[in-house]
Amino acid sequence: MNYCPNLDCSYIKSLNPGTKCPQCGTEAKAFGFMDGVNLTTKKKQRGKIADKVEKGDVELLVTPDMTNEDIVRAIYMNMLDLAGHEAGTGWMRLGTLLTGNSTDQMLGAGFKALIDQNKIIIRQNELILRALLQKQLPPPPI
Repeated sequence: MNYCPNLDCSYIKSLNPGTKCPQCGTEAKAFGFMDGVNLTTKKKQRGKIADKVEKGDVELLVTPDMTNEDIVRAIYMNMLDLAGHEAGTGWMRLGTLLTGNSTDQMLGAGFKALIDQNKIIIRQNELILRALLQKQLPPPPI
């Protein structure tokens, strides 16, 4: 079967050999059965995620319309969350008492702390990238 190979395109119907995708104009490519199923599955998943983002059901870490101040504010909130994980919370101690399994509670808190750290790093990288793009640095000499 021939499909549009462009993952950014949502067109998933089969195409004739040598034709172009009616949506994005990419030339159709032949796929085996399993590769075709994987391609269409990925496109459907991307479409569902895009729909959720447009509806506001999913919050992205960084978007082009976020200002630098919005990103700094989000970094600050993540740092506050991270500080709360390091200090421990009353709910965590209560959960340990009720479940009797402090190892699971500690692992969960540790993973949450790692996720918050990664969010901070991603947002800091975005601020660095924006600063570099704003300065329009010349490419390094060869």
